[in-house]
Amino acid sequence: MPRWPEEWIGTELTFRLEAKDDQILVLFTHAKWKEPVEFMHHCSTKWAIFLMSLKDWVERCESHAHPYDVKIHVGD
Repeated sequence: MPRWPEEWIGTELTFRLEAKDDQILVLFTHAKWKEPVEFMHHCSTKWAIFLMSLKDWVERCESHAHPYDVKIHVGD
């Protein structure tokens, strides 16, 4: 069973799809953090990288997800 980072416990992830003009938007939040710790900012950046990789995969059949994603911290 995966061990979640302690800072994630109690947070809430939501994905919502919204049609606008001729596009489908993915609206994502990772909310309800207990406090704005450095790891929250790290996760925000990593979620953005993941979602951009997902866009590339859907549109061009190319992906840059783990282990080929952008490294932003030692240990990524």
